[in-house]
Amino acid sequence: MDEPSRSGQAIMAQDLTIVSGNGKQLLDSISLSIPRGSFVAVVGLSGCGKSTLIKALAGAVAPSKGEVTFAGHSIQEIKSQYPLAVGYIPQFGTFHADLTVREILQFAAALRLPPSVAPDKRKNWLKHITRLAGMELLLDQKFHTLSGGQMRRLALVEELVGDPAFLLLDELTSGLDVFSDGEIMRWLRDLAHEHGKTIVLVTHGTQHLDMCDFIAFLHGGCLKHFGTLHGLFESQGVQSIEELFGRYSSGQEVQSPASSTVEKIEQTIPEPLQTDRPPSGWLQTIPLISRQTTLFLRDRGQLLIQAALIVIFPLIVAVFALNGLPEVRTLASESSANIVRTLEQRLYYLKNAVEASSLISGLVMFQVILLTLMGANNGAREIARERDILRKELFAGLSPPACIISKFLQLAFLSLLQSFWMAWFVKSVCGFPGDFGPQFLILFSTTLAMSSTCLAISAASETPERASLLSIYLVGFQLPLSGAALALPTWLAEFCRPFIAAYWGWSGYLRTLDSTKYFRLVNDSTMTQVAEYDVAVLVLCVHIAIFLLIAGYCLKRFPVSAR
Repeated sequence: MDEPSRSGQAIMAQDLTIVSGNGKQLLDSISLSIPRGSFVAVVGLSGCGKSTLIKALAGAVAPSKGEVTFAGHSIQEIKSQYPLAVGYIPQFGTFHADLTVREILQFAAALRLPPSVAPDKRKNWLKHITRLAGMELLLDQKFHTLSGGQMRRLALVEELVGDPAFLLLDELTSGLDVFSDGEIMRWLRDLAHEHGKTIVLVTHGTQHLDMCDFIAFLHGGCLKHFGTLHGLFESQGVQSIEELFGRYSSGQEVQSPASSTVEKIEQTIPEPLQTDRPPSGWLQTIPLISRQTTLFLRDRGQLLIQAALIVIFPLIVAVFALNGLPEVRTLASESSANIVRTLEQRLYYLKNAVEASSLISGLVMFQVILLTLMGANNGAREIARERDILRKELFAGLSPPACIISKFLQLAFLSLLQSFWMAWFVKSVCGFPGDFGPQFLILFSTTLAMSSTCLAISAASETPERASLLSIYLVGFQLPLSGAALALPTWLAEFCRPFIAAYWGWSGYLRTLDSTKYFRLVNDSTMTQVAEYDVAVLVLCVHIAIFLLIAGYCLKRFPVSAR
């Protein structure tokens, strides 16, 4: 596929028809041709199909019939090979609230501009588009402090980072006051006329439509008119948009074919940045990690939660072992003639052994369960809370593997910190025998396995609240299904065991004690088979790999827009 030409670009829709799953026709055989460098407004009453049309043009909704092309190429071809050529802003744009305008644009540039764009050119380009938007004085403000109009401007500036040839905007001016609406409309007109962008804007605003080159008027999923504003009034026999809307809302339609006559607009276009291809996934990983670190350090609530969990959870385990591990005395080898004495010793030994076995198994499982809870907290909200942001960035060429790798590295760091402190603190206080290294490794593997599992849940969930709830349920099932507390029926144990991270963490930790009397006590008293250490670590690593792949698959299938 040849790179889309910037000298004769146009958006064309041919016989575009969309039928919803329940059989309702949302768009009915719409055909239009939008000239290069023009500013088009899509208007109509609520429910007429405006947002459906812009989503169909952007490739967010697949047509039931017909096709859409950009400069002669389908939207699928464009997004596959030149994802930055088309900029799309859905109705409700979203950003990280704690990032400044400068940081948002710098991270956008790092994720969208390839290495071929020299640093000085990148810097000048960012200055250029922020100056165009009149946002130079807002660069150090955090996003959540911006006004509605400033937020809309920032959404457009972010899309301009990649210098797209086409801009598709869904209600960018919705909810703005008349002055802010006018500012945005003038800026869009200038982008089209002075910078060669082909812009399609869905709008409910009617005050500044005279700034547009063409108006696409929709009603009932049909294109009633495509042409100038004056031509719309003339063909419909009205004097204003308000009069036109009033007539259609009362059912007094003017039955006239949609006009396909358009005026040729010649523009002088400055040298483009030519950034239709974003950087590779490996290069995107670095700014993603940097952004995650910045956001994590600014989230005081999450920092406090992490610190509390790391400190408090090992203390809870230690409380149940204040006196350390019990001594397990062996039977004295005395003469069998003293039968009463021998029976007393045997009963004492059995009582002591049962208590020791229960305490050891419980302490090990307690560590594992608390770490799985921390792992769930690590991963449960990580993707779901950024769903809209990631959806937008995926449309602009974000690599799903780069996103998953950056999330995994963050989870690995947190898991390492949590499991290291748990293993060291509990070993020091409770006096567990065995090597620290293998004990830390199995706890780390368990925590990271649960973090990765919950990351996949997060990627598959529509909201962070749902992801958190499902993750809590998952942790809740770990103890009963592990078989460490109560033995499961054989068929249920064999079915559940491969999926229960806590079982493998419990087994692996117990195996670090296999040269001691404590392991023999637990192994003799439990009805649940204790897996080999190497097998436990291997299974947990398989958990990590599988759920990271699932998370990547879910991320790759994110729709462009859920609205």
